[in-house]
Amino acid sequence: MHYQVTRLDKRHSHHERFAYMIEFSKRYLPDGTMYPVPDRGTGALDFDHARRWFNDTYGWSQEADLQPRIKKEARHLNQTPDINTHWAYHTEYKNFRIYANEAETAWFQLKFTNES
Repeated sequence: MHYQVTRLDKRHSHHERFAYMIEFSKRYLPDGTMYPVPDRGTGALDFDHARRWFNDTYGWSQEADLQPRIKKEARHLNQTPDINTHWAYHTEYKNFRIYANEAETAWFQLKFTNES
């Protein structure tokens, strides 16, 4: 599996809720299709595998951008929002991303060797 871990600061989205971002590369050919790079893993497959592990380990989660909206709408309706504070994911940026806190990121790195 190939991924890059970044400690979040104020320059990054979702830094107020998560400590780390785990990125999986999206690779595109000129026609817009994605392709795997043999020595760099397959971004979509690695991301899917990692997301399944986070689901199994920490429970189901929402997209990172959706969590604040769910929280706001639930409070507006006097409901308790069901937000997973351990992790979230995002697929719209340059790379596939998983946002997580320190403990969750450490367990992920122990489980999956980064083949960078």
